[in-house]
This record gives sequence, C-alpha cells and structure tokens, in this order.
Amino acid sequence: MDMSETPTETMMKRFQSFQPPILKGTVTSDDCENWLEDIEILFDFLKCTDERRVKLIGQQLHEVAKSWWLVIKEALEQRVSYRQDKGAEFTNLKQGQLNIDEYLAKFSTLLRFASHVARNDEAIVDQFLNGMNPEILTLVNVERSNNLADALI
Repeated sequence: MDMSETPTETMMKRFQSFQPPILKGTVTSDDCENWLEDIEILFDFLKCTDERRVKLIGQQLHEVAKSWWLVIKEALEQRVSYRQDKGAEFTNLKQGQLNIDEYLAKFSTLLRFASHVARNDEAIVDQFLNGMNPEILTLVNVERSNNLADALI
C-alpha cells in the first residue's frame, strides 16, 4: 500500500482490481438490474460505506448512464444539504411569536429532519418544551409528559 494514497484512492484501486462491470444505460432493464446486483455484491464484499459506494459507482457508469448519474448525484447532494439545513432549523426552533398550534405544526414538520431527536418520545418532548416560550411552558404539566401528546394536554 502506498502511504501517500488516501483511503478513497486505496479503495478505488481495490474496487477496480475486481474488474467491476460497466453500465452504459443502453441495455434492457433486466441487464441494468443484473449489473446493480453484481455491483451490490462487490460493495458488500468490500464492506463499502454508502459514501464510498457513491464515489465508486460513478466510475462504472458510461454514456447515457453517466449523464443520468450526474443529474441524480447533483439532486442527491442538494437534498442532503436541504436536510441538514432543515435539521439545523429544527434544532434551533423557538416558539417566538407563533401561537402554540403554529409552533406545534412547525415542530412536527421539521421533526422528520431530526432523526437524532426522533429516536424516543422523551427527547422529542424535551426539544419541544425547550423551544416553548417560558410563560407558556409554566402551563404545561411536565411531570406527566411521556410523549408530545401528553405534554399538550
């Protein structure tokens, strides 16, 4: 192993050593599915992370498939950025001038972008209560709030 190589370069050389198939995108859907199955088997064997799979797969696409991939990759990258922005918006959400129904609606909409909080009811309630205005928070019966619905009763 060349010590000047990055882990991605090392993985690329290892991946290419297996002579993975190339997809041009001009074959039947069955051929595409077979190609995908072959690539997935190789990725699993190499224990590739999703991030590495994305980097490696682009090398195996040519012609129509390459054009398609470039469009999809850009859309995916924008989606990841969008999800990160919405996750940050959720983390920083405060009730402010919103009434409780508006705050709950905004909170619920953004919750799907916050998988780190949505893992359990207690974390969801804590995040919701932390964003509430202090004068409204005193009206909430925190002691019996096991989930968001209980906190709002």
